[in-house]
Amino acid sequence: MNPLEVLAHLAEVGTPAGDGADVIKVSAGLRQTLERVARETLPFVAAGGGDLQFVFGPYGRGKTHYLQALAQWGREHGFVTAYVDGQDNQSPFRELDQTYRAIAGRMTPPNASEMQRFFGVSGVARVVEASFVGRDHAGRREVVERVRDDKALAPDFRNLVLAYCTEAVMGGGDEELCERLEALLAATSSYRVTLGELYRMHRDLPRPLGKLSRRNAAIWLRALLSLPRVLGFAGLLVLFDETETALTRGRRRQRLRHLAHVRTFIDHMATGAFRGCGVYYAVTEEFIVDARAHLQALSQRIERPRRPGARNPRAVWVDLDELTVPAPREPAFFEELAGRIVGIGRGAGLPAADADRVQRELGSLAVSYALENINEGAVREYVKEAAARVAQELSAMRDGRERA
Repeated sequence: MNPLEVLAHLAEVGTPAGDGADVIKVSAGLRQTLERVARETLPFVAAGGGDLQFVFGPYGRGKTHYLQALAQWGREHGFVTAYVDGQDNQSPFRELDQTYRAIAGRMTPPNASEMQRFFGVSGVARVVEASFVGRDHAGRREVVERVRDDKALAPDFRNLVLAYCTEAVMGGGDEELCERLEALLAATSSYRVTLGELYRMHRDLPRPLGKLSRRNAAIWLRALLSLPRVLGFAGLLVLFDETETALTRGRRRQRLRHLAHVRTFIDHMATGAFRGCGVYYAVTEEFIVDARAHLQALSQRIERPRRPGARNPRAVWVDLDELTVPAPREPAFFEELAGRIVGIGRGAGLPAADADRVQRELGSLAVSYALENINEGAVREYVKEAAARVAQELSAMRDGRERA
């Protein structure tokens, strides 16, 4: 997007459009956190470790923006990413087979811009294909052998990946077979694939060949999260953006099942079952309240004693303000945010004198916004106002040039 489009989107919704470098440009207060992630977390995950964090904050505080910044940071360091938005009353952990489908469908390789010229952008099949891009024949064989030799992947899932590598990527497979294998990898519920029919038509397919079900969803999910690192990427970052209503609107049984699945997921992460994977889950504080009321075994795993003024940005359950320096309760946060948004205007041609004036005007609003109730979405509203002011200045500048 060009700078004017970026500003227009910020002025309308208060968050960057999608992900990418534009997210980093307006990431006020996150420099220390992102540098720590690059210095500590990403190397640990790339070495085969697992990282899990629940980031909470009120509506409009910037949780989605934080996840987008992590995703961009991960891509720049060679990680596959999967951003899962909990929309339409769909909680990402309501059923584990749904969790698998959500992640598999949104996995995006770090070289997505290069991939787009040849394939689609997202999906587990695209990640498999992306692992072969830029490799010679020997390098491609190395990827295949790495998948074949990995004993941690579920055998039926591993064979499915091998079949797709051989048929769709290495060449020689017919289009219909590749389509069916891709549907099995993505666990596309609307696409009926019968394994017996595949074996009759293609006797050279490896056995056992897998198909997602509720019975094997847990081990398939584990295999899916480990797959990018096996394929040669740095690892996988999964970013769950739970909307404020997705969990709480479900029926009690659904909510309990959701919480139980999250608890199991945490236990697997703690025992090292997920290799080369970081999971970041953005929620409101109502999540922990629900866990305390219905599944204390979950709240006890992630909640920590809170002392006034205590900060621990490495905690599993962490306030977004703990990751933001300066925090939104400080005028300096809004002053930095104003500088970043004005910087987009400078990139669009806003003269230095006008940019400095607008930044001073926006800076004068920092104190009032810092004093506002953060639960009322002050950060998002400030972004909207700042972007609209910069866009107005650019529009006035261009109108003046046209009249001249």
